[in-house]
Amino acid sequence: MKRPEDLKKYGRTLIEKGLTWGQSGNISAKVEENLFVISAGGTDLGALRDEDLIHCKIDCAEWKGLNPPSMETGFHRGIYRTCEDAGVVIHSQPFYSTLVACSDMEIRTDFLPEAMAYLDRIERVPYHHAGSRELAEAITARASTAQVLILNNHGIVCWGSSLNEALLLTQTLEFCCRLLVTSRNNSISFNYLGQDVAENFHHHLRKLGR
Repeated sequence: MKRPEDLKKYGRTLIEKGLTWGQSGNISAKVEENLFVISAGGTDLGALRDEDLIHCKIDCAEWKGLNPPSMETGFHRGIYRTCEDAGVVIHSQPFYSTLVACSDMEIRTDFLPEAMAYLDRIERVPYHHAGSRELAEAITARASTAQVLILNNHGIVCWGSSLNEALLLTQTLEFCCRLLVTSRNNSISFNYLGQDVAENFHHHLRKLGR
């Protein structure tokens, strides 16, 4: 369970680290078995107030607060319904990750230990209008197999068991996308390690208890 007020701190962190901007993005945390708190619609995540933290049910569309919840509440609810370990969902638009989301660039993780360890599996979600039922359903379907989602022509969604984990996934994806875009712009070819090495690396981590 998370403290609702922690969302204000992490909202500021997202802005300070350049992971979102203006009124883009939204963040939520599960606080009870059937309750999550999400940022209100049209808010600056770097300046969230108590009235911008909206309480929403997981098993239905009920919400309670002074302002309406984010228009993307549907896919946050869907992730909490579908993914038992989900405790936090971050939707953001980091520069390089969003650049990749607006292109057909392939994202692989088998080039860096941190990428293989933290990102593991990345799924792309086809474009649907922001706030639509179709987008919520598409994200929910893919969130069951991946914690890191690239939304075509939109941004990214990362979910984790904690605020720290969701933020780490967001930062790691942005760093990897920055490496990939920079390498392409400078005609630097990546030495990919291959699927066998990636699988062996995860086996290695398990042996280390990680």
